[in-house]
Amino acid sequence: MLNNIILQKVRTRESFFSDKFLDSNTQITKNISLIVVTHLIDTGIPYISTLDKYFDLQAIIPKRNSVNQSLLPEFPQEKIIYTNKEEISTSKEILSILENIPTNNKVAFLDIGGYFCELANFAKRKFGSRFIGVIEDTENGYQKYLLQQLTYPVISVARSVLKENEDYLVGQAVVFSAESILREQGLLINAKKIGIIGIGKIGNGILSSLIHKSSQISIFDTDPTKLIIPYSRGAKIDNKLNVVKESDIVFLATGNLSLRGDDYKYLKNGSFIFSVTSSDDEIDISWVNNVYESTQVTKYITKYDRNGHYFFLINNGNAVNFIHGAVVDDFILLVQKEMIDSIIALSNLSLSNQIYNGFEDIQKRIADCWIHKILNINT
Repeated sequence: MLNNIILQKVRTRESFFSDKFLDSNTQITKNISLIVVTHLIDTGIPYISTLDKYFDLQAIIPKRNSVNQSLLPEFPQEKIIYTNKEEISTSKEILSILENIPTNNKVAFLDIGGYFCELANFAKRKFGSRFIGVIEDTENGYQKYLLQQLTYPVISVARSVLKENEDYLVGQAVVFSAESILREQGLLINAKKIGIIGIGKIGNGILSSLIHKSSQISIFDTDPTKLIIPYSRGAKIDNKLNVVKESDIVFLATGNLSLRGDDYKYLKNGSFIFSVTSSDDEIDISWVNNVYESTQVTKYITKYDRNGHYFFLINNGNAVNFIHGAVVDDFILLVQKEMIDSIIALSNLSLSNQIYNGFEDIQKRIADCWIHKILNINT
């Protein structure tokens, strides 16, 4: 049962999604079958409800580490399929769904993290032009599709101007969760040596939340152009090895295996490791489990020890902000709405087999609607 605050939010957000644009395209949307990867948290309720109302929503695949069990009854139970990135392309349930897609329907996948890289190729072979493509939410998913020989179009919102707000707030949410976990152990971030590996939009959000705490912050990124502005804001540029060796607290924000293999042996004794995304995208967890002995310290803190060298991994290497709900408030609506409306773009436009970083006309319309409906500002 939703409390009054969340219930009101759900109603407001459903109203925002169900605008004139979507209503005017129901003849198109009702004949598009969807398989969707998503977070089963409060912000997912109006998003999934809208997809279910306007489209032929066939299946919901939850991100395993972002499921709020108390909110599960708010989602269509018969459409939830529990699988993972490695098994999705061979899942009997998913393959059965694809076999039973209505004959005249188009098919699209909505992704978070590159789940559909292999399955999309199968869908293209099976459905031909009826498979209209994939919409991807995240930067790490963007990178995975970039490595594919695409036989279908991908619309990525990862680098959309509307996504920048969310990513920045995710960085702040990561620091909030990190502080909460450390405070439970009588520790403060203040005056600690902090390392940030990956200084993109989320990494910058982390940095902005730490600057006022007078922390000593070192940063590393493989792209030197991303280092200049953070340096001007007081962060120290360093190589990855030094960041790993010298930091009391390390934030991992690359989405591209920032720690792997021997990297771990250089971690400062007693350091705390926080990730902003799934463990399979950010850290080589299998290597750690094979080489180090693990001890569960608290629900979210695991100690890894090898011959006296030890460090603490938070939330099994998964996104720490989801411990506290991954709150980004109504800014998430901008990205969710862009993903919803981009399904229609996939259907209507003759797109090549490449990655598109969204469409300016869609983004401007959504931003204008958000300012009017959510902020109640007439511009």
